[in-house]
Amino acid sequence: MFKTIPIPILNDNYVWVIIYDNKTVVIDPGSAAEVVDFHQKNNLTISNILITHRHNDHIDGVQELMGKYDPDVFAPYHQSFDFKYTVVKDKDVVSLFNDQLSFEVIHVPGHTLEHVVYHGSKMLFCGDTLFSFGCGRVFEGTLEQMHKSLKKISKIDCLSKVYCTHEYTKNNLRFLSSYFKNDKLYQSNLKKLENIAITVPSLLKDELEFNPFLNSNLDDFKAIRKAKDLF
Repeated sequence: MFKTIPIPILNDNYVWVIIYDNKTVVIDPGSAAEVVDFHQKNNLTISNILITHRHNDHIDGVQELMGKYDPDVFAPYHQSFDFKYTVVKDKDVVSLFNDQLSFEVIHVPGHTLEHVVYHGSKMLFCGDTLFSFGCGRVFEGTLEQMHKSLKKISKIDCLSKVYCTHEYTKNNLRFLSSYFKNDKLYQSNLKKLENIAITVPSLLKDELEFNPFLNSNLDDFKAIRKAKDLF
């Protein structure tokens, strides 16, 4: 029923686009030009924009897209947003495509304090909180907050696809191969992905099994996150 497409932007970002008939929902448009080009080529119109957090590489295209398509925008509250939007908070439900699709909002502080993810219909749009074989840097708050946020994510439907917003998979695997020197799993996955440009989405079930950022206790999480920061 729904088709989900990644639009590559900047160095390693993805803008995710959910298509239903000739309408779309756009998630975290850090640039407008590529999104407009995609919509023009495919005769599509943006009905909604979803924002996970305030960093420029997730919002810089919003104003231009609003001017061209007049979509309704949903975002967590932050005083720095200079566009019109509906505030969403933990446990809110966002209805899209005339109620054909709905997402629960989950508040996941850590990368930023206002960060949220959107989950529904076995789709998880997780911004910069969870990555394939990784997680986001902790720029605000604490490592404890990020760990708790990841544990929130670990409780949702494990058959959900994980739509993160950066192509970090290979770099994450290189780090894990170095950190867990005797574990061949990460080296094997890295080799499998060698000639694959777009490595996401992943499956939450696999992340729960193989992603140590998601399945570690707090002390181990702190150690591996700090090591990744230095990698």
